[in-house]
Amino acid sequence: MSSSNFDSQDLSIKDQYRRLGRAIKADSRFCWWTGYCLLLVFGWGYDNGLSGVAIAFPAFRESYGHYYPEATTSGEEYVIPALWQSLWNAASTIGQVFGGYAAGQFADTFGRKAILYLAVFLSLASSFALVFAPNLPILFVSKLLLGLSIGLSTATPPLYVTENAPAHLRSTVASLTNVIIVLGFFMSSITGFGSSHIQGVWSYRLAFVLTFLIPGIYLIGLPFFPESPVWYMKKDREEDARKALVKLYGSKVDIEGRLQMIRDELKQNEAPTDGISQTSWKAIFSRENRIRTFVAVLGLQVQNFSGGYFANTYQTYYFGLIGAKDPFQLTAISSTLQFVANCAAVVVADVVPRRKGLIGGGTILLFWSVIIAGTSLAPKDNHVANVVNLAFMITWSMGYTATVGCYGWAVAAETSSQATRPKTISFVLVCQQLTALLLSSVFPFFINPDQLNWGGKVMFLFVGAEIFILAALFWFQGETKNRTNTEMDALYASGVPKWRFTQYRVVDSHVELKEKTKGSLVGRMLRKA
Repeated sequence: MSSSNFDSQDLSIKDQYRRLGRAIKADSRFCWWTGYCLLLVFGWGYDNGLSGVAIAFPAFRESYGHYYPEATTSGEEYVIPALWQSLWNAASTIGQVFGGYAAGQFADTFGRKAILYLAVFLSLASSFALVFAPNLPILFVSKLLLGLSIGLSTATPPLYVTENAPAHLRSTVASLTNVIIVLGFFMSSITGFGSSHIQGVWSYRLAFVLTFLIPGIYLIGLPFFPESPVWYMKKDREEDARKALVKLYGSKVDIEGRLQMIRDELKQNEAPTDGISQTSWKAIFSRENRIRTFVAVLGLQVQNFSGGYFANTYQTYYFGLIGAKDPFQLTAISSTLQFVANCAAVVVADVVPRRKGLIGGGTILLFWSVIIAGTSLAPKDNHVANVVNLAFMITWSMGYTATVGCYGWAVAAETSSQATRPKTISFVLVCQQLTALLLSSVFPFFINPDQLNWGGKVMFLFVGAEIFILAALFWFQGETKNRTNTEMDALYASGVPKWRFTQYRVVDSHVELKEKTKGSLVGRMLRKA
C-alpha cells in the first residue's frame, strides 16, 4: 500500500479533531458495531471489581470465612482465610489465562464470532453456579469457569476491532477497550454500594446476579453481528468478506478498496520468514516480530506493575482496613471518577501520542505510588495520614485509567502486525493474567490483618518494577498513533530506532526522514548514525 508525503501526525490539534470527526461520520456504522463488539469486555472490569467488593461484604465473609475477633475493635468480624482469598482471586485469573490462550489458538480456525458465542454461553452458565455456590470449593470452580469466559471475551473483541478498523480510527477505537473495562469496574462498585444496604446473603448474591446482564444483552445482537472480514480473507472466502464489509461499514464505502487493503496487508505479512508461518505461535517470536511482541506485552504489564491490581481489585477492602466509614461509597466515588477520567482520555486519544500517554503517565503514577506508600507508614490512628492516603489513592486511580489503563490497551492491540495479531493479543493477555495470578496469590498475605498487614506500603514494591518497565518501553515502543499496518511494518523492518518513529514517514513502502527534521541537528545526527 502506498503512502503519500502527507503525514497525519503533523496535523494541528484542531485539524486532527476535524479529521477524526469526519472519519467517525463516514464510518458511523462501524463505530456502532465497535461499541457493541467491545461491550463484552465489560465482564473483565466487573469481575475484577467484584472480587474485591465481595470480600468486603460482611455476609460473604460470614458465609465462607471464619470468626476473627482481633480484626476489629468491635470484636465481631469474619475473615476469609488468606489461602482461600488467594484461590478466590486466582480462580478467575487462571480461567482467563486458558481463555486467552484458547482465543488465540482457535480464533483463526473457527472465526471470531464462534469464540464470542462460546464466551457468552459459558459466562451465563458459570454466573448461575456462582450465585448459588454453597461452599468455597464450588465458589472456586464457578469463578474459574467465569474467568475462562472472560479470557475468551477479552481477547476476541479487541482483536476484531483492531484488525478491521481504518488507520484513522484505530487509535480511538483501541482506547475504548479500557473504557468498557472501567465501566464494568464502575458498575461493580455501584452494585456493591447498593447491595451493602441489604442484609444477609443476598447482599453479595445480588452483585453476582448482575454478571448475567451484559452476556444476556450481548446474545440478543450476536446473530446479526458480521464475522470479521479479515478472517474471511485469511480463509480465501472473498465473497463472504465482501458481504461482511457491507454489513460492517455500509454499502456506500469503497468496499473493493478496503478488500484490496486487507489483501495487501495479509500478502505482505503472511509470507513465511525464517521458515515460520506468520500465523503460527512461533511467528510472534521470530526476528521480525519479537520486539513488537515484547512491546505489546509491556503495554499491559505496566498496568499490573504500576499498582493497578491493588488500587482497583482491592480498593474496597483496603478502604475498610484503614478505617473508612463507608468503603463501598468511597469505591463508588472512586470508580465514577475513574470512568470520567477514562472517557476524557479517549477524547484526546487521537491527539496524544501513545508514548506520552503510556510512558509519561506511568512516570507520574510512579511518584504518586511513593506518596501512597509513604503515608501508609503512619500509624493507623493518624487521621490526617489516612485522609491523604485516601485522596492520593483515588486520584492515582483516576490517573491510572486516563493513562496507563487507556494507552496500555491501545499499544497492546496496535503494535503487532495484521497476520500475527490474533496470536500476539492472546499471548499478551496470557502474560498479563499470569502476572495478575502471581499478584492475586500473594496480595492477601501482604495486606490481610492476620498476615503481614502492610496495607498501602505494598506500593513500594511496584515502584522498582515500574522503573524497569518504563525504561524498556522508552527504548522499544514505537509510536503507533494514526499509522497504518503497512506503515508500521515498514518502520519496524527499516531498523529505525523505535523512539524516533515520529521523525520518519513512509512513502510507497519506503521509510524516509521528514523534511523538517532533515535540516535540524537531530536530522544530521540521524543521518550520521
